[in-house]
Amino acid sequence: MITIISSTNRLESKSLKVAKEAFLLLKELTDKQVRLLDLSEINFENLNTPSYQSNLKYANNIRDEFLIPAQQFVFIIPEYNGSFPGILKYFIDTISTTGFSETFHNKKALLIGVSQGRAGNLRGLTHFASILMHMNVTVIPQSLPLSTIDNKWDEKGTLIDSTKKRIQKHLQLIN
Repeated sequence: MITIISSTNRLESKSLKVAKEAFLLLKELTDKQVRLLDLSEINFENLNTPSYQSNLKYANNIRDEFLIPAQQFVFIIPEYNGSFPGILKYFIDTISTTGFSETFHNKKALLIGVSQGRAGNLRGLTHFASILMHMNVTVIPQSLPLSTIDNKWDEKGTLIDSTKKRIQKHLQLIN
């Protein structure tokens, strides 16, 4: 199974739009089950307590549905203040308080950066890759930076073909 993670809790984000496109493209590229986890749908109040002891039932449901069965992850990561969203780190920290090795160890991750600027969140991708490597996740060396993200959609809100082809080619690395 491959789990795509839209790595922000911002509603109607560009990251989620890219994640949905990646989901559709991966469904065409692979016979594996593909799941989409949108961090804007996570109830973080139910995920943990102030002591970082996750509400076991809620956290286990997320782990059991999206993380433990996945052998591969695709993280769609927007640029927040020159890095990645704090909510992504918070999610990783709280969800891994139990079942850490089953959740992340020895799995693979592909990273796609999203930004309004010119670098496509390269710095944030590097920051997050180092966290994943510490967690014994194999990070596919090539990351895909999508810069000036607002310019990647036509007037109808459809992803332009050149960007769609770049994403599709990048997703082939995980398949």
